[in-house]
Formats: sequence, C-alpha cells, structure tokens
Amino acid sequence: MLLHLALPVLLAAAPGTPAAAWPLSAELLAGADAAANAPPDFKRKLVRHRERLMAGIRDAAAADVGKRDAAAHRAAAARAARQIAAAIRGHRPFPDVAYEAGGLVHEAAAAALLASGTADAAGLSQASRRAAFLGYTATPFADPEALAGGAGVPSGAPPRAVYDAAVSTATRLFAWVWKDAGGDASIVRKFPASGGPYPLRGD
Repeated sequence: MLLHLALPVLLAAAPGTPAAAWPLSAELLAGADAAANAPPDFKRKLVRHRERLMAGIRDAAAADVGKRDAAAHRAAAARAARQIAAAIRGHRPFPDVAYEAGGLVHEAAAAALLASGTADAAGLSQASRRAAFLGYTATPFADPEALAGGAGVPSGAPPRAVYDAAVSTATRLFAWVWKDAGGDASIVRKFPASGGPYPLRGD
C-alpha cells in the first residue's frame, strides 16, 4: 500500500553538520515525512507553519554538540512530546508549537543514528528515497517514553533502518501529542505496525 502524502518542505542550506552526523537536508526531509503521516488536523497545522517546523529542526541540530547518548535523546524526545501537548492544551501560538515539534524530530533522529553506531551521511541521504513509515504500535497512546524507544535501531543497522526509525518515532510521538492535547488521532487505526511498513514515496 503506497502512503504518499505530499508536504512542501523548505530545504534551505544551513552552516555546519549536526553533531549526530545527519545531513541537514535528510533530517529536514525526515521531519516533513513525520508531519505528513501525523493525525490529519495536526498535519494541516504543521504544513501551515512548515517554516517554523523546519527552523526547529535546524536550530536543534545546530545546538547539538554531540555529548548525549541515544537514551538521552530518546528521553528528550519524550519530554518534548509532553511539553508540546501541554502547549497545545494551553493555547500557545501554533508557530511556537511547530518549532518545538522540530526539536522533537531532531531528538528522534539523533537517537536513531546514535543507537545504530553509524555515521554514514551519504547513506542517510540516499535512504530517504525509499523510506517507509513502520506504522503505529499496538499501544499507540502508551507513555511517550515507551514510544520514543519503540522503533528501536540495533547496532550496525543500515542507513535505511535509521531513517525509517527516525521518521516512525517522530510520527508516533506526533500522534500521541495530538491525542493527549484532545485531538482526533484515529489515524493510528489505519496504519498499524502489523500491516506495515508503508512506503513514503513511490520511486
């Protein structure tokens, strides 16, 4: 089953390379892929504020000095999910929400890469071409701490597995955020992990 949801994305160049060795263009695309498979209402808002989503990814990547391990990044992704849900419930301006969502994407991406023990920048850029969303877990609204580690990457995993895990973790956390904030996250029933993976694009 082809899952190809278009999301315009700004892939503007930024100086430097993230400490976790993700090419910035690949990390931005992972953020767009995660947003494209989020609950529809959340997706629409992220699309509307895509510049802030991308800015959040860029800034989080630039600020990452590479001193944290995969577990620390997973914990940060879970904290970000809780904070974003609280911000939505508190009616914070959505550009701010989108920016924080970008930070969540970076934490998920860094965790996946560090868990793999690889730093194949070229491979990560290529991996996005045939990437897939792994689907929502059987317990899609478990604590975000569990969801942040639910698309685990074994040591030595290839770049494709790293990319898919980063996208899937961020997507799952986006669904948790929207549900916890009171939104409709019924999309989790359409794309169960048991039926995946779901290709992100057709080429």
